[in-house]
Amino acid sequence: MAIEISRAGPERVTALVDVLARSFADDPIVRWPFPTDGSAVEQCRELFRILDERFVHTGWLWEADDGAGVAMWVPPGAAERFVEIELETRVPIDAMTGDGGVRYRGFWDWIEAHLPPEPHWFLDHLAVAPNAGAKGLGVALGRARDRVRAPGRGPRLPGDRAARERGVLRAARVPGGRGR
Repeated sequence: MAIEISRAGPERVTALVDVLARSFADDPIVRWPFPTDGSAVEQCRELFRILDERFVHTGWLWEADDGAGVAMWVPPGAAERFVEIELETRVPIDAMTGDGGVRYRGFWDWIEAHLPPEPHWFLDHLAVAPNAGAKGLGVALGRARDRVRAPGRGPRLPGDRAARERGVLRAARVPGGRGR
């Protein structure tokens, strides 16, 4: 069975945020900056809503099989735009944290300080719906970056090996799968 991968539009953010929230609610890296007295799923839902409502307009957000999985790949040469948008999200995210965003900002400042200087792929997040089963959605989303060739050129698989071997990975953990 072929897995359909497509760029997500703004109308898909709510559904994709739900997949992300259910997938990352128990992830210690994602949960670390947030208070433990609230619903982890709701906190993750709000976090990814804040992020993906902004990032969806870049064309970096991908979905698999009508929302069963989601990934956000930042392409080579776009690190400055990524950081610019990430900085815009800090005020609303700071309000969600118990420390005014100190840990959240510290984490992302560290990540951004360690991005390679050369153009590279950056996987910000990847999740597969817990009920989607082992269909290869995560692998297909992991290859979504290989689909981007040039402006105006449509998706294509398989990608070149060199592109797959480059990149920086944010917490890309799928419940029931292997974390990275």
